[in-house]
Amino acid sequence: MSRFLHRPMFRRGGSAGEGITSGLRPGYNRGRVVNPGGYQGDEEFNLNKYITEAPELPKSQSRSDFLINFGLDLATRSPQGNILQTAAASAREPFKQFQQQTSQEDLLKYKHGQSERQFQLEIYKAMTDEDKIALQKEIDYLMNEHGLSKEEALSQAMPKYRKPRHPDEQKLLDSEYERDQLDKEIALIQSGLSKENEYITEQQAKKIHTFYQQAEDQGWRYEADSPFIDLAAIQEEWRDAGKKPEEYLKDGNIAISPDQQSDYTEGLYYVDSFNGDVYQVGPGSTELIKIDLDEIKIN
Repeated sequence: MSRFLHRPMFRRGGSAGEGITSGLRPGYNRGRVVNPGGYQGDEEFNLNKYITEAPELPKSQSRSDFLINFGLDLATRSPQGNILQTAAASAREPFKQFQQQTSQEDLLKYKHGQSERQFQLEIYKAMTDEDKIALQKEIDYLMNEHGLSKEEALSQAMPKYRKPRHPDEQKLLDSEYERDQLDKEIALIQSGLSKENEYITEQQAKKIHTFYQQAEDQGWRYEADSPFIDLAAIQEEWRDAGKKPEEYLKDGNIAISPDQQSDYTEGLYYVDSFNGDVYQVGPGSTELIKIDLDEIKIN
């Protein structure tokens, strides 16, 4: 064996901090844990500070979204003479919907994080000082020994310190859960039905959500991709034909203009997404017959 391999720096055993290892940071063990209670690249977890602060806002993607949209638009400008330009043109609308859905999902996640943090804070405030110290120690243990994140450790450790819920508290939590679910469903309707030149607002999505519930209760069939009427288009066509409103609006019913009739299927139900009125398409798709919602039972 060469003599240089017998030099002290190459011997087994010993500790870091001597010779060529003098610049190394000591104390690394168990993966990313540096010393008990601490993490490499992360400050020591302070439970009281964490639980009293609002969750982090979703990061803005406006700049990257603009650059991507700009690139797609640039690639689709005339002449469209190659396959890349054609592919970019096809991708514009799906990507726009993806952007809308992503931003809404981020907002929902933030709202859920707010509710979860507030719930944890209420539990934390009701704990004794001894329980708070014990909870901090247990979170440190889960983070150090099992590599959990602070959110995972807190969610796993906190339930055992929670006092039995008062019936009013449980009722409030159930109400908040239902509200979160409703927000999620409305956001999905908004993103799913919005198109490049036809954006569905939150208020419209709420009307459509109510219509879906009515349809389920009554067994109504409707157009999944476009369950709402386009009254503006019908009115514009009748105006161009020289018709007055009283000629195509009678007893709450709407005569469908000839060029619009192909957009409505006989027998199906549609909703006015601005006021919540519901219509059934009459024979030959020539008329939208208004449904009297006061005469039907909505569960």
